[in-house]
Amino acid sequence: MAEAPQSPKKVSIDQIASALGVSKTTVSRALSGKGRISEATRARVRAYVQSTGATPAVRSAWPEDRATKNLTMVIPRDFVYLDLPFLRKCMGGICSMAAERGYDLLLCYASSSDTSQLERQLANRKMDGVILSRALNDDPCLDLLRQYRVPFVVVGRSEDTSIPQADNDQVSGSCEMTRLLLRLGARRIAMLTGSTSYAVTSDRLRGFQLALAEFGIASDPMLIQTGIESDTQREDALEAVLERHPDCLLCGDDRLAFDISQELHARHIRVPQDLRVASLYDSELLIGITPSVSAVQYDAERLGSTACRMLLDLLAGKEIQMRQVQGYQVTLRDSTK
Repeated sequence: MAEAPQSPKKVSIDQIASALGVSKTTVSRALSGKGRISEATRARVRAYVQSTGATPAVRSAWPEDRATKNLTMVIPRDFVYLDLPFLRKCMGGICSMAAERGYDLLLCYASSSDTSQLERQLANRKMDGVILSRALNDDPCLDLLRQYRVPFVVVGRSEDTSIPQADNDQVSGSCEMTRLLLRLGARRIAMLTGSTSYAVTSDRLRGFQLALAEFGIASDPMLIQTGIESDTQREDALEAVLERHPDCLLCGDDRLAFDISQELHARHIRVPQDLRVASLYDSELLIGITPSVSAVQYDAERLGSTACRMLLDLLAGKEIQMRQVQGYQVTLRDSTK
């Protein structure tokens, strides 16, 4: 009697990572051919798999017949410590759109070094789709979502055009604000912003530099401070640019602009008489202080609604425009007069 054919041996991503002493993200990228890892590491992973004579275990596609009617929104871990009006409004837009279609919203925290909450929700199939609230360069969440083959949408810009993206026109908004400041007479504009690992920060910096180039002004690297993620880093960055005698401070977001304005007041530096201040994102924080701060306005609630609608359309099997970009409005207030 002929023997029944044996199923091919499988080796999991966890097993490969443990055997080679690398992360599961590295293994996933080596096998998929996507993501930033060295060719040597990619070859090492593939050689190990070949030596076992096994086939890497690939997770099955997300089951359409087991709908949970839940969506997950992934938010930065620092959200719990910071006052971020953008994320609150974006979340509101997502919740409203989800409710219209009969879905509920789950939340989880993630960072570049910890995706455990998202992995737990994926492993337990808690949701039908995922919205990443920030576009992080080299994001481990993307590898995880691809590994589990779950539909997802990114809020922000990704270089990978196969990823559905809902974004604001950050480059144009930053460029237009910088142009207006230059037309008002500013010539030594200092830019202070957060980590360039976020696509939004890179885009705002690019718009700033484009406007300087249009006016024939060389970008002074000493007037650009990035990676501001804490009070100490903010204080050090402000001290560094003030030594270069700027005539305007352009802040990457509303929280930073608010804190910088408070520090300038404590130093008895008058705004706008001694130094202009502007922000590349607007919120109520900047309207209620004195002087009110000029800023670029985006509709975060509408952006969240757009991202959610894109995801729900994907779940419904509809074709969507893979990158949907919204406009902006620049509002000049007392801080730049």
